[in-house]
Amino acid sequence: MGRALLPGLGASLGFGIAFGYLLFPGPCALAAAGAALVAAVWRRSVPLLWVATFALGLALPVERSTPAHLAFQLPNLREATGRVLDIPEPRAKNVSFTLALDNLPTNLLAYVPPGIALDPGDRVWVRGTWGVPQPAGWREKLAREGIHGLFWATEIEVLAPGPPGILRWASAARRSLLGCLADLSVDTASLLAALLLGARGMLPDEDQEAFRTAGIAHVLALSGLHVGILAGGGWWLLGLLRIRPAWRYLVLVPAVGFYVLLGGARASLIRAGIMFAILGLFWLLWERGWVLRKWLDPLQGLAVAAIVVLARWPWSALDTGFQLSFLATAGIIVFLPTWMGSELRGHLPGWVRRVADLAAVTMCAQMGAMPIIGTVFGYLSPYGLLANALLAPWTGAILWGGILLLALAALPVSMPLGSLAERVLIAPYTTAVRWLSSLPGASLPVGPQLGLWWLCAALGVLLLRAVLDETGPGHGPLHHRTSPR
Repeated sequence: MGRALLPGLGASLGFGIAFGYLLFPGPCALAAAGAALVAAVWRRSVPLLWVATFALGLALPVERSTPAHLAFQLPNLREATGRVLDIPEPRAKNVSFTLALDNLPTNLLAYVPPGIALDPGDRVWVRGTWGVPQPAGWREKLAREGIHGLFWATEIEVLAPGPPGILRWASAARRSLLGCLADLSVDTASLLAALLLGARGMLPDEDQEAFRTAGIAHVLALSGLHVGILAGGGWWLLGLLRIRPAWRYLVLVPAVGFYVLLGGARASLIRAGIMFAILGLFWLLWERGWVLRKWLDPLQGLAVAAIVVLARWPWSALDTGFQLSFLATAGIIVFLPTWMGSELRGHLPGWVRRVADLAAVTMCAQMGAMPIIGTVFGYLSPYGLLANALLAPWTGAILWGGILLLALAALPVSMPLGSLAERVLIAPYTTAVRWLSSLPGASLPVGPQLGLWWLCAALGVLLLRAVLDETGPGHGPLHHRTSPR
């Protein structure tokens, strides 16, 4: 049970929070969690510890329904003052951010005209109209985050800047980097802003739909793919300088942490950042001889990341982005070792093996994320494997090309390089996405129960693997055979 402890805690906490949003048991769940914890310590039982964590998850959700007086006041709201809570998100026609109102105990998702510099902590005055989020699923998601409505502002004024801090610094850096892309063509700037900085709102709606239909929408959501590509490139560059692996981690872990902030501190980025930090810490301890290398277990890192995110933002348990990010990573961790240790892979030529490895990683990630994709969007993308095998390396080239353009933004060569990047990388990339999304059968409709069936199958596989890991080789019933005479 040792290896299953942390993953079980993460899963128990997530399922507990999800059921908590349906039941809202309140203090009763805390009492049950305390009793289960006492029983777990007394009996030294891991399953009872999972029960205690599940009960704790039941107690974390807080009802976020709009109070009656706010339901009356908010529709009449025409102007307000408040504080910017998060890094503003640029869009094609406006800028969005979470606004904490001064005079009302609630938050709004504000949309303001572009062109004004905003950072977290700023006190602002806005004038416009209040609106109801649509559809209902999005409205419920915002309510779980404490956001009760939209505010479409026609005027905005910064009353006072916020206090200095790392989040404010990251916001200013992100705005400056987006400004460096403004000299490029609209198509190039919007794609680089989405792939490199997570500003998906700058992409046209039809392009975003093409990415979803082709089965590669995940490249637009900053996640472990982006962290892996950037950290891998940084690792290679530091290797050219003959820097030891432990010291490379000391450089790259803070850099990844800043990139997490630069991308808006999304759950997928936080998960990737925590896992990378755990890997760096483990490598430092291993080089000092304090741990054994075989102790490194990515599943434990993923579980720690899930527990941290859920404890800080309980509403993430019902967030599609959180579910996709963690399930896709879990699919890679759980299923990929079977391929990596297979005899077939060992007999493949080097270049074929690399292509097959990429396809295997993509397939494992899709196996993990498929139930959420099918349940939420109502369709699957049969060409997703082909699209990812083709476009994942291409995405890496675009990311590093974008970094090069940003680094050279102040030099005269930036515009010619931007035009070259658009012709060689950006335009063919966008054309390939649109072509894949237009193929016959690119969208395969599925039923709403796909997620439930997939979950049951995944739990069965995980339980089987846990049993095999605990028994070890030679302990299962298939190994108790009489040797041939």
